[in-house]
Amino acid sequence: MPHLNDVSQELSVRLPGLAVRWHNGEFDAAVFAALYFLHWQIATHGQAFASRKCKNDPRPDAEEWLAMLAAPQSETRRARLIDWLERYQFRGVIGNVPVALVQWLRGAWPLILREDIPSPRDILRWQARGTRAVTVVTIWPRAREPVLNKSDAFAFFRHDLEHAYKFYHSPALYTGQCAFFARLEAAFDRGVFAPYFDDAEFVTRFHYLMSDMNTHPEHSRQYLRAILIEFYRRRECKTLIEWLNAAAERAIANVMRALEAPALVACA
Repeated sequence: MPHLNDVSQELSVRLPGLAVRWHNGEFDAAVFAALYFLHWQIATHGQAFASRKCKNDPRPDAEEWLAMLAAPQSETRRARLIDWLERYQFRGVIGNVPVALVQWLRGAWPLILREDIPSPRDILRWQARGTRAVTVVTIWPRAREPVLNKSDAFAFFRHDLEHAYKFYHSPALYTGQCAFFARLEAAFDRGVFAPYFDDAEFVTRFHYLMSDMNTHPEHSRQYLRAILIEFYRRRECKTLIEWLNAAAERAIANVMRALEAPALVACA
């Protein structure tokens, strides 16, 4: 594995250069994301960055791949990236990540590439409309520093792609998530959750629901109900085995009913 200083030196040059090429229109967001992924992966793991899925395929060669990726105005770049991401497995990376990149490259998953950290409200809005964001950080040394609760920009980038997979991979689950987030957004905009936002713990958990929870919508609903119950337990100083009072139960029921109201869903 390359030394940390070698990794930093390589990426401090390569990442800003990739960003300039993207901004200049040499390639689109999906290609840039795939290039970002491969440059991080190779810089971090050296020649051990990937391995073959099939013994009949050539062994991945880091220098050869980097030389191919550096070629200007390559008409075959997208096809080559898709081929590599499908045929090889990448060290320390779960399989959902290259799948998400391939689907993005093919135009099947309409992801949004960002260079900032979106707010939970932004992510909720996008998910209600059928998409998610993927963040890249190319400024050095910021990219090597923690991003929210992830160790560095590459870990945060992979985390976003893992969520993209959970959001899109099942058409039925995707439709259900869009509907849930649309209803959650509509309830949020109507001020349904305003009475709870003076409680920091509730806000933290609600932000997680808005932006970092891609699962079956029924699981999301039950999570919301659970954090509402926790809110009233804290406010009433109740233990886990004590019943909430009738007013709290009615308030929770009203919130849950608010999520049953029809909302405009922008994805099919």
